[in-house]
Amino acid sequence: MRAKIQNAASEPVRSEELAGLDFFRDLADRYLSIEGLEARWVPIQREDLRPGKPDALRLHHLLSLTRAVEETLDSAFRSGHVPGTAFFSRGNEAAGVGSASCLREEEWLVPMHRNCGAHLAKGHPPVSIMAHFFGRAGGPSEGRDGNFHMGYRPKKITQLISHIGTMVPIAAGIAWAAKLQRNGQAVLTYIGDGGTSSGDFHEAMNFAAVRKFPLAVVIDNNQYAYKTPLSDQYACPALALRASGYGVPGFLIDGTDVLLVREVVSRALERARRGGGPTLIESVTMRLGGHSVYDRFTDYVDMEKFKLWQEKRDPIKRFDQYLIEYEVLTPEEIAASHARARREAEEARDTALKLPFPDPAKVAEGVFAE
Repeated sequence: MRAKIQNAASEPVRSEELAGLDFFRDLADRYLSIEGLEARWVPIQREDLRPGKPDALRLHHLLSLTRAVEETLDSAFRSGHVPGTAFFSRGNEAAGVGSASCLREEEWLVPMHRNCGAHLAKGHPPVSIMAHFFGRAGGPSEGRDGNFHMGYRPKKITQLISHIGTMVPIAAGIAWAAKLQRNGQAVLTYIGDGGTSSGDFHEAMNFAAVRKFPLAVVIDNNQYAYKTPLSDQYACPALALRASGYGVPGFLIDGTDVLLVREVVSRALERARRGGGPTLIESVTMRLGGHSVYDRFTDYVDMEKFKLWQEKRDPIKRFDQYLIEYEVLTPEEIAASHARARREAEEARDTALKLPFPDPAKVAEGVFAE
């Protein structure tokens, strides 16, 4: 499968194409591969990405479960069960699931706040995620934090820090340790389009590239850094083009295609495990909601573009259609997968809501101060 897509006829990209780059149009049937100072369009051979039935069932379940978990949490928030606020990944499910499903059990995932799918793909149980959101003692932080400010050490998932750019240096540090230990492991992390403007991001990318750390960095470009559109965020045609400046391979892909994400990230991780160093992958999606549950996004988002991506590039509908068109799963099997995901999310919610709140007498445990 991979040999076919790697050898597919590619074309050098022209500078005028980059100047007029339209993510929706230009990434529909191809992706951009950047090596050195050269960027090439690579056509997507969808038949070559076709998964076997077990893989298709697993990926579909994870995609559907991601949306079901977040919709259940959203409903719980509106019922008063979630303190604070909440950030969700609607539109980004394929990027999270497709990328994290490439990690091995022993490898570290360094997620951010819109990577529910990555948590689930790495094995974080939905009930643990729910308990964390509900502030219960059974959550990963035992009620001390909320939202996606959590990790899950049993599955090697690190805690999120609010200053998103800081996560890339942390991932680089873990990758550095893996290199020193010569354990053949790679590390996967994410950054938003807004986070790429931070100094931490640039410093970590440069350091990781110079030292050839086993690291894959996915830029989750959902086209808005909170309320800032891309045109006010950076001046280059695509963030993946910065890969040339760091001296690492880069890819610009449609992040709503779970099979393409899986293919590209898998190759990046394999390269990292072999000692080839980091890869920068820009995964373009559309944030199909507000920055948080409080955000009335319709007053600043281009709603015409929003509806186009919602209608044509919903990651879950898109995978449903692919599986039926390529006769991988039947409509009945897909419906059963959706029903199972919804049931699991609701059972996790019901279980988490029955868990106790933290004991106030233990509030200072695990807190360090000098």
